[in-house]
Amino acid sequence: MEYKVDKDKIILTNADTFTPEGVLASGQVFRFGKENDTWWIISGDNRAEISEITPKNYIIRTQNPNFFVKYFDFDTNYDMILSRLRKFEVLRPALDYGRGVRLLRQPLFEVIVSFIISANNNIPRIQSSLNKIAEAFGERRPWGYAFPSVEALSRATVSDFARFGCGYRSPYLVDTISRLKDSALLAELPTMDTANARKALLNLKGVGPKVADCILLFGLGKYDVFPVDTWIDKVYREDFRGTETNRQRIADYFVSTFKADSGYCQQYLFYYKRKNITLI
Repeated sequence: MEYKVDKDKIILTNADTFTPEGVLASGQVFRFGKENDTWWIISGDNRAEISEITPKNYIIRTQNPNFFVKYFDFDTNYDMILSRLRKFEVLRPALDYGRGVRLLRQPLFEVIVSFIISANNNIPRIQSSLNKIAEAFGERRPWGYAFPSVEALSRATVSDFARFGCGYRSPYLVDTISRLKDSALLAELPTMDTANARKALLNLKGVGPKVADCILLFGLGKYDVFPVDTWIDKVYREDFRGTETNRQRIADYFVSTFKADSGYCQQYLFYYKRKNITLI
């Protein structure tokens, strides 16, 4: 795959390791959608629209192309990652099906809020809550609403989050956002190794082991993690013939098997197992 930045757009050619659906509809981000044949994504204070011009050739239109070069991880060679993972025969159907999946490099604060809301939730409700949060506390832009800063969202109350559909997570969000605003944790987390970052995240209200691993993977670029939810539990039992019932030990099994590629492997398997689910 090759890309070129040209003023207000990114031009992708021979993009055989990128598809908008594989990237956006793989459970790692929620403020996205599709209108006719164009996909759109909002992250932080940025929006992009992705159109396929010819097979495997795309134009990504955005006012901040450099942000989205990093966001879509275009400087990482996914052919090398796929080659390493193809050594595991059990992975090959997922790798073939999800060849267009890429791991996004997302703003940390937005990821923390998003995945606290995601716990025991479904994608339409998560999307609705995040859009309402942005409309109430984010900056208005010509294309919609940016995701709020930690300072802006610290003004939200438990009642506000309840009104946005966050349910029992509402007090967790207020507590965690207040802690993030009044500490240096958002700046410190990217400097920590995986173990210490996980420990710090687990001290936040609303962050359990699975949510912590999602934040590590999608917000901090820690690829030696393997978030385990219902779908990965299903993968473990059906495809790996596992018998363990403790999800932390299931995660440990996958990380011990796939090591530094664990996060990539998780996304390919997750996307493949949900292939018959309507995501938007």
